[in-house]
Amino acid sequence: MSEGKLDFAGKAWVDKATEVLEALVNEHGEEEASFSVCEVFTDAPTNVSANGTAAWYFYIKGKSVRVGLGEEVGTDVRIQADYESSLPNVRLVYTPEILEEMRANAEERAADTSSSVEGDMSKAPPYLVELHNQMAPLTA
Repeated sequence: MSEGKLDFAGKAWVDKATEVLEALVNEHGEEEASFSVCEVFTDAPTNVSANGTAAWYFYIKGKSVRVGLGEEVGTDVRIQADYESSLPNVRLVYTPEILEEMRANAEERAADTSSSVEGDMSKAPPYLVELHNQMAPLTA
């Protein structure tokens, strides 16, 4: 692990993501809003997951957050991807230009077989981009 960096989807990374998400939800959460995600990454290195699958999830309800390690069923969105293939995107800070490019290439991105998304990401609170952007530079 690089100095000051956290192994993606490892315990320390999820702990830091929890801190960031709690602050964002406290500031931007809306009482009637809820959203949940489970991200599962296959072929993870053994220092992240002994069984080769790294997973974490979160539930946002109003101004409260519940985050955990492992796979969780019943979330609004489930993302599954190869660990190593995900790292370049995980480490990328999303600028407005990058977000626009991602929207413009949504069909091409959907055809990528190294990952899958079940559920409707359009229901994600907009401040989740800030969660991503705060975690990207911290990710080893």
